[in-house]
Amino acid sequence: MNESSVIHDKELIDIVKKIITSSADELLTESFTIKEKGKQDIVTNLDFEMERRIKKELLYYFPEDGFIGEEENHDLGNLKTKNKMRTWILDPIDGTLNFTQGHPFFGVQIALMIGTEPYFSMIYLPKINELYYAISGKGAYINDQSIHVVKETKGQQLKDVIVTFGDFSKSNPSSRSYQLKAIEALVEKAMRVRIQGASSVDFAFTSVGKNGCHIIFSKNIWELAPGLMLAKESGCVTCKISGEKHGFSGEGIIIAQNLSILSEVSILLEDIK
Repeated sequence: MNESSVIHDKELIDIVKKIITSSADELLTESFTIKEKGKQDIVTNLDFEMERRIKKELLYYFPEDGFIGEEENHDLGNLKTKNKMRTWILDPIDGTLNFTQGHPFFGVQIALMIGTEPYFSMIYLPKINELYYAISGKGAYINDQSIHVVKETKGQQLKDVIVTFGDFSKSNPSSRSYQLKAIEALVEKAMRVRIQGASSVDFAFTSVGKNGCHIIFSKNIWELAPGLMLAKESGCVTCKISGEKHGFSGEGIIIAQNLSILSEVSILLEDIK
């Protein structure tokens, strides 16, 4: 790693940290209005305000970059395989339902892609004052302290840990029957099985070793890109669940603290029909 790379990364971290934390700390204390986003789904005016503000500030510092957000900026055209353009991926309030109910498990999550490859990601959980970030090939951090989840959890097995599932996916609804069977299979094997309702929290807690495994079925890039990068850079291991093999569209992803847990979970889920 050369000196210019270190300087560039520090500037990038500082800029994005300031944008994300100031936006959340200022806007997410305001009153909000709720409207339906679809069946069993909601959005608030603050989801839109957060996305607009963060987009505006990012493009002030990085005017040549592309931007994809959950609420108003859905064009995935910048992520073609041969395109090396830098593109920001944002979920302005991940866990909106939790947020509206006064539940602390929600966050802001963002990733910087170069073409289709992630370079940088950040997750901010304002109610518990935790800020996570990762840089490609250079590790993962919580509140500027390095994360090495495999070293810290190497001896843990499935029976020792909490397993979380992503909330029942709106983008991949055909996975629900399989997910219910997967939850049932793991209830007797893991210490606990939980649905926390925010992928930012799920990925962050697995990356730092608070939870042992996370299983998610979403297809949405803003729910996957930031957390997957954080998890991999922290030392977590992953594998995919074939939806075609198990009767649902797309695929699922298993993220685990170590290979032992990943192997146990994969074997259990492989037999589900």
